[in-house]
Amino acid sequence: MNGMEGKFDRTIYCIDTSSLITIQRTYRLSVFPSLWGSMTELAKVGRLVAPKEVLEELRQGGGDEILQWAEKNTSIFYILDSEQIEVTKQIVNNPEFNGLVDHDKEIPEADPFVIALVVVKKKQMSLFAEDWIVVADEHQAEPGKKPRIPNVCKKYDIECYSTLCLFEKEGWKF
Repeated sequence: MNGMEGKFDRTIYCIDTSSLITIQRTYRLSVFPSLWGSMTELAKVGRLVAPKEVLEELRQGGGDEILQWAEKNTSIFYILDSEQIEVTKQIVNNPEFNGLVDHDKEIPEADPFVIALVVVKKKQMSLFAEDWIVVADEHQAEPGKKPRIPNVCKKYDIECYSTLCLFEKEGWKF
């Protein structure tokens, strides 16, 4: 981080599995240790979060760098509450979002849980003004194609950033 930039920022990023995997593949720890340190700092102050389902998806992928990082930063992973479950059901059962998840998978896909966490948190009152943003390295799907996270975010009036946008918003330079 540069100086005071982001110090009092209450932007909270809810990150999807795709973005964590992008970080691992594009910005290896051995080459970008300061990036990983910045991510750890965001996690420590509660500004980088994800539903537990993201951790489960990472575990399915095996013991790579991003899983090791996630296992060291488990405080970022939220356990679903009843409100999030209800919003997740609304997303999954909405015909407009048909194809967002594969219902035949043993472990549920994290996408609707990421969005539901932000929807619920944006509704809740907070002592501090918080701006909840979804981070997913996906582009909006074309009409008639399988919907993606940005499509659902748009419907719920939620900002959706790529990892690069997160880095820019935080003012990170590497």
